[in-house]
Amino acid sequence: MIVTVAWVGLIVAVVVLEVLARRHGARLVPLERLAGRLWRRPLGRVVLLGLWAFVGVHVFTRYTLPR
Repeated sequence: MIVTVAWVGLIVAVVVLEVLARRHGARLVPLERLAGRLWRRPLGRVVLLGLWAFVGVHVFTRYTLPR
């Protein structure tokens, strides 16, 4: 249960940061631009793919595998 609350809290935080970044005159970088900057470099691609795999595996194992 606590892990689910943590995931929901993380998702809410990311959404809030994205909304704040898209306001006019904001000093934060939207996720789209940040991911684009990272994707241009080989190390950034590894980081993004690793993050994607980490989240995917943890969400998959948490919510689909029987206990």
